[in-house]
Amino acid sequence: MGRTHLILAGLAAGVLSLSACGSGAQDEQVTPQAQTQMQGHDMSSMQGHDMSNMSGDMAGMHHGDGGVELWAVQSGPLGTVVTDAAGHVMHRYDNDSATPSTTTCTEDCAAEWPPVLLGDGQQPELMGVDASKVGTVTREDGTKQVTLAGWPLYRYAGDDGSLTTTAGQGTGGTWFAVAPDGSKAATP
Repeated sequence: MGRTHLILAGLAAGVLSLSACGSGAQDEQVTPQAQTQMQGHDMSSMQGHDMSNMSGDMAGMHHGDGGVELWAVQSGPLGTVVTDAAGHVMHRYDNDSATPSTTTCTEDCAAEWPPVLLGDGQQPELMGVDASKVGTVTREDGTKQVTLAGWPLYRYAGDDGSLTTTAGQGTGGTWFAVAPDGSKAATP
């Protein structure tokens, strides 16, 4: 079921034919490159697919060029969460801070919880995630880590991308899947 949502999201992205390009990633705020409206687009190529559970506001889809995707997707056990295109759930860490954005997971921690990084001048692809809530924070090593509502984002190394498990959720009482508004995802 989770893979179907990702496939549908990919199909929708193809139907939209997004092509705006830009540059200028900034600390704290990532500027969206393009906005598209689904209204009036021919979605007949998606006919026959169950889109009733597909999360995310397709009208709020933004095309990026950074190799980073933040998609609002219905995961099943955790409700609507933010994932990448491969279905890996994004997490936030309670030992970090959202105000101001601060990241504390480094070295061994970052091996188990790889930070979601964005290259200079690149923009993430967003679907169902409010662009005004997406930004970056500079890590100790100078790389830019993507933030959502100020919270630095991470992937869990043990996440298989199936969206059917709660891998990583609640680990150590400090790691939580992130909802599209930056809050903690529902605990099963």
